[in-house]
Amino acid sequence: MDPAVTARPVPVHLYVRPALRRLGDRLLVRGWLAITIGRSIISWRVLDSVELAHELEHVRQWQRHGAAGYVARYALASLRAVLAGGDWYRDNAFEREAREAAQRATLGT
Repeated sequence: MDPAVTARPVPVHLYVRPALRRLGDRLLVRGWLAITIGRSIISWRVLDSVELAHELEHVRQWQRHGAAGYVARYALASLRAVLAGGDWYRDNAFEREAREAAQRATLGT
């Protein structure tokens, strides 16, 4: 990870909005839990520590790449996943990185 990203803590905003559950199922990913946009994490329920670790990794990704860079790179990672025969979401490199961060949180490392 980029040391400049980890060296400066930034405020993160967590919004829990139960009413967004159905809307997110229609507009985002079926069975979604949360979405991170910049330093804002939006969820339809309270996140546990592992889920939060996943979303905080997305905050770090946004910091590392900037808004336009993150969106473009995320889309490209989805395209690469599909072209490789995978799933646009599950096999996206950004999502894999976030799942690895969640796994580290599970292990306490």
